Amino acid sequence: MQTATRAPLRLLALGLLAVVLGGCSTVSDLGRGAVRSVNQAGESVAGRLTAAGTPEITAKKLPELASSIKIDVLTEHRVTDGTPDGYPKPQPAFVDDVVYTLGKSRREVFAHRLGDGKRLWKQRIDDPVTGAVGAGDGLVLLGTGNGDLVALDAADGKQRWQAPLESEILAPPAAQDGVVVVATGDGHLYGLASADGARKWSVERDVPTLSLRGGSAPLIAAPLALHGFADGHLVAVDLHTGRQVWDVAIVQPRGRTELERLVDADCQPVVQGGAVFAGAYQGRVSGIELASGTVGWARELSCDSALAADDFNVYGVDTDDRVVAFDQRSGAVYWQQDALKGRHLTAPAAVGSYIAVGDGEGYVHWLRADDGTLVGRIRPTKDAFLLAPQVQGGIAYFLSESGHLYGLRAAD
Repeated sequence: MQTATRAPLRLLALGLLAVVLGGCSTVSDLGRGAVRSVNQAGESVAGRLTAAGTPEITAKKLPELASSIKIDVLTEHRVTDGTPDGYPKPQPAFVDDVVYTLGKSRREVFAHRLGDGKRLWKQRIDDPVTGAVGAGDGLVLLGTGNGDLVALDAADGKQRWQAPLESEILAPPAAQDGVVVVATGDGHLYGLASADGARKWSVERDVPTLSLRGGSAPLIAAPLALHGFADGHLVAVDLHTGRQVWDVAIVQPRGRTELERLVDADCQPVVQGGAVFAGAYQGRVSGIELASGTVGWARELSCDSALAADDFNVYGVDTDDRVVAFDQRSGAVYWQQDALKGRHLTAPAAVGSYIAVGDGEGYVHWLRADDGTLVGRIRPTKDAFLLAPQVQGGIAYFLSESGHLYGLRAAD
């Protein structure tokens, strides 16, 4: 399998996706009216890569705001010594009031309290972590390039167990109800016992000749475990037995060349109201009934980051940095915001009545969830925001390239 690198923040999209790294061939309408298109003027951002592989961005002009809301910076703490170079970028893991992060060397793991930023522990592991940090069942989970899954005690950081797998681990594992679910780069999905790492089950799928490096994280919606594979399929299996419950093709390859036919269910799905919403690179976003796998709707969207959802819509950022809201029940495009195109956006965060997205210059843009209008902007740092934000307790947390975590909320 050849693996294409995901360009930082979709920079030079297909051109950089063509870089080959590897040698192993490794649901009723809510009746809220017609589509609203929000097309506010704003010049695009020109960007290129630095020697470290991070985006070097020069902005000509920020889009104008229709109105302005006050954004409060509730917390600002350094929770890691920096985001590691290379891809995939390691997402932090949030459990209750603690955030777990990976250090710049990819060998050190940190645990910090969200409220006051106090470091709870720091642990060093032997091999570099290739994927991100996962957490659950009292564990902090780390996958290495050697294919080892390392489980640390979430309370003190001490190693609980280590389990060897057959290939590198590029996405954060998940754990719930006594089962750890982890995906590897060779197309396997494993279920391991949270207690000791013993293998309970495994699922295997063929990996396309060319795919994006990295992948969406396994998602647990008990009693199911969900995972988007590199062939563009979202698969649901029984969490405890690994038995396949359903299999849905999010996208089918199209085109003549391998690059044109490149698909990957890398868009992190989200579960909301008895449905799972999933997307794929060069593909679609779909609303799928969680219990049966029935596809209620599918709409075109090329997505390689996480989706977000509230009680009404599902939100995504496409590979051209358009922010799009889809009606959860019908899939109708409720609104589309084009003014941030080219600003190298993060995945969206649904925060109360707003949608927040970070960009490559350290800005966080706030849109009204009901119509997509740009109403707020704050720049807490000049460092890039590259990672998907996380919402905890009504606060949106954005982690900067320098390792600072910002907790943001729109003022009442």
